[in-house]
Amino acid sequence: MWNKLSIKCIDINSPYCPCLLSQTNHCTFCSHLKGEPVCDCNWSGVCILYEKQWQQKKQSWGSDADRPVRLESDTEFIIKQKIAEHTYLLEFGVLPELAQSLDKCGAFIFMRRPSDQHFYHFPVGVMKVSENKLQVVIETLGPKSSRLLADDNKQVLVRGPYYNGIFGQPWIDNVDNGKIVLIAGGMGQPPAVPITHKLLKKGNSVKAILAPGKIGKVFIAEELAALGVQVQEVASMRQFGMHALAEILADKDRLPDLIVSAGPDDQHYGIIAAMQASGVNLPMAATNNTTMCCGEGICGSCERLTKSNSRVRTCKVQTDFGQFIQD
Repeated sequence: MWNKLSIKCIDINSPYCPCLLSQTNHCTFCSHLKGEPVCDCNWSGVCILYEKQWQQKKQSWGSDADRPVRLESDTEFIIKQKIAEHTYLLEFGVLPELAQSLDKCGAFIFMRRPSDQHFYHFPVGVMKVSENKLQVVIETLGPKSSRLLADDNKQVLVRGPYYNGIFGQPWIDNVDNGKIVLIAGGMGQPPAVPITHKLLKKGNSVKAILAPGKIGKVFIAEELAALGVQVQEVASMRQFGMHALAEILADKDRLPDLIVSAGPDDQHYGIIAAMQASGVNLPMAATNNTTMCCGEGICGSCERLTKSNSRVRTCKVQTDFGQFIQD
């Protein structure tokens, strides 16, 4: 039996906690650091309020130990592969400690030209980490991403680590020896790779339904098949992928333990609708497609409304995707 996912900050008790939100009583988790008079966080880890007060004491003593900040690497990338007209697989080296901290599913970075101002930063999920090298896939459609490759530029400033690239991360972390259905379409394919590696390491069997999406190409099928994943390619997720999922859900004796949706929000909601139509309720992990500008919860661009009428900063908060109000 799966427990309901509780709302929790992805950075809680990490080197980046307490974060900048605690300075203005906007912490996503600590009731005191939200400005409330009582403690009701229901957290058994290290007290966030205590950590904030301890940091303030260290600063007042004149310690050189400043608040930990995200790491930045000024580096040069190469285009490993042109996947489609506006889609590129990039590879670049970063600081060893940054590479190590990004070697997990759901990790992402912010990228921009080193010579550009900070508001050119845009978020990109990490597909692979090999030693001190990262691989990411970007679409050069908007002004920020297009700027990175314009004029044959090869320089990039990378900032990270950030971790909330997947909603339902605890379900991925805690499933062992289970049956997983992975549904990945378009630009959902890059984050599907580290998710698959994580699931296979824990003895799970994975069936993948892959569609080209708007980029027009399935480019991870061969790699997943080499890992032992049962791969089914479909021409359209909406027309054929959802039908394939419905067939899986129709077999009530062999239901998967977890569904992973890597793709646009329309795909996530389509899977939820397919489960409702089949009369089943399975846990679903889903990629985070929310607009992000700062990654720290400060700007508010990532806020989404939940069914409980609360607003959560989705660059920071772990929750069940099904709790969001559909736009």
